[in-house]
Amino acid sequence: MRAITIALLAGLTTLVGVAAPAAQASAAGRAPSCLAYTLDDRGAQDELWVWNNCKKGVNFRVRLAYGPDSYCTYKEPRSTYSKFTWEWPQRFDGLVTC
Repeated sequence: MRAITIALLAGLTTLVGVAAPAAQASAAGRAPSCLAYTLDDRGAQDELWVWNNCKKGVNFRVRLAYGPDSYCTYKEPRSTYSKFTWEWPQRFDGLVTC
């Protein structure tokens, strides 16, 4: 019985360790829809232009699959665009607040 309890606790610790990063990643919310972007993902290098149509400034991060997310960027309302680029196989996964 003791061996089964230890094995169950070890399995639970493993599950908690796996679930914790996912909980941290979901802490950032989806960026507001007034934060507009245009994506060109037709080539080996993808390009993303982001501009702020919101009434307030927005802190956001570019989420990428298969690669690191961008740093946290602040955009003033109605300011010029910010450009982001990355190489394949990374893929655009959306904009999140930070």
